[in-house]
Amino acid sequence: MAADLNGVLPVVPTPFLDSGELDLRSLANLIDFAVDAGASALVYPGVASEDVHLTPAERAACLQTAVRQNRGRLPIVAGVNSKTAQGMVDAAEQAAASGADMIMAMAIPDMGADYVNWFKRISAATEGRPIILQNLFAPRGADLSAQEMLNLAEAIPAIHYVKEEGIPSGVKVSALVAAVGGSLKGVIGGGGARYVFEELERGAVATMPAIELLELHVGLLNAYFEHRRDHALELYTKSLPLLLIQAPYRMRMTKHILKHKGLIKSDFVREPLPEMDDQLKHLVLELYEATSAIRETSLAS
Repeated sequence: MAADLNGVLPVVPTPFLDSGELDLRSLANLIDFAVDAGASALVYPGVASEDVHLTPAERAACLQTAVRQNRGRLPIVAGVNSKTAQGMVDAAEQAAASGADMIMAMAIPDMGADYVNWFKRISAATEGRPIILQNLFAPRGADLSAQEMLNLAEAIPAIHYVKEEGIPSGVKVSALVAAVGGSLKGVIGGGGARYVFEELERGAVATMPAIELLELHVGLLNAYFEHRRDHALELYTKSLPLLLIQAPYRMRMTKHILKHKGLIKSDFVREPLPEMDDQLKHLVLELYEATSAIRETSLAS
C-alpha cells in the first residue's frame, strides 16, 4: 500500500508487561486506537518505540502483530534504525518480509561518510519500497545538512520523504521543501511535534509524533489544511505544556497517558530515562484531561 503521506503519522510505542516482556495484546489495542483516531499511517518501530532496545526477534514479532492487526487499513511504515549500518540492512530485509509498505531509515554515525552506499544496500533490501530518510542530531543520528539530505535523495530515488528531527528544524524544513520535486515528495516534521506549527507554516506535509496526543494532533493538522489556522494554533498551544514535559521523560510520559486511557497494561520502559514521581504523574494527567474538550471538538468538526 505505497501511498502519498500527509497528516499525522504516529510512532506506535512498544508495550511491555511489568516483567519487561512484550505485550502484543496491548500493541494490537494501540493499532486499533490509532486507526480510529484518524492517523494517516502507522509507524513501527521508531525511536519512540524504543527500537534499539528490541532484539531482532522482538522487532519481528511486534511488526508482524502491527501488520496483522492493521488489516490493510493504513500504510505501515517500518523503521529500520539500528546502532549499526549492517543492522539497518538486516532490519530492512525483515521489514519487507513482514509486509510493511514503506521504510524509515536514519543516517547514523556508523555509516561514516559512506551514506550513499549504505542507503543503496538498505534500498535493495526493501524490495523497492519507498523510504523516509530520517535526520536526527548526534550522537544517535548523523545530523545531515539540508544539502546532504538532498544529495542523498538524488542518489537514492527510493527516498520519497525526509523527516527532519533537528532542533531548530525550521530553516532545514524550508530548504528541503524548496527542493521537493521528482522522486522527493515532501517533508515530514519530527521532534515530537514540538515545532509542528512552524513546520506546517514552512510547507511540511505531515508530522510524526509520539501517539499519546494523537487526537489533538489529528485535529490540529486537519484544521490547518482546511485553512482554519486560528483553531490549529489554539490546538498547538494546548499541546505545548505536555510536550515540554515529554521532552526529557519521553516514553515514560507517553505510556503513563496510554495506561490512563486503558490502552496498555503497564508503563514499563526499557529506555534509560528519568523517573516520573507521583506529583509529576498527577500533573501530566491534569494537563491531559484539560485538553479533552478541545480534542473532542476537533474530532467532531
